[in-house]
Amino acid sequence: MTYEEFVSLGKECKEIIKKMAPIETGVLRYDAIQEKMPDDKTFIIYVDEAVAPYMKYTNEEWHRKIIKMGNFVPGEVVERMRTWKNPNEGWFDRAARTVALYVASKTGGEITV
Repeated sequence: MTYEEFVSLGKECKEIIKKMAPIETGVLRYDAIQEKMPDDKTFIIYVDEAVAPYMKYTNEEWHRKIIKMGNFVPGEVVERMRTWKNPNEGWFDRAARTVALYVASKTGGEITV
């Protein structure tokens, strides 16, 4: 693989990750996903947490939370467990797997899970 092919493959992988990233404001997808090449044989794709410090929460499961609710009995407040489902849970894990499989297919490699 030539250097130009390597760089092109890295940029394609970055685009795959960007397309799979959740989008609400666009900051994570369009600004925070970055690339760098510290040398000719290393292509790094990363999320700049200075730009999107909330990124880790977009990928993880949201945990249960105790909330206080009223109006069951007049004057009584009841504690209940409430869970909100993260609609983006696991997006980065899926994107990393997709990129690994893509690179393997382009380079003739093999992924073992």
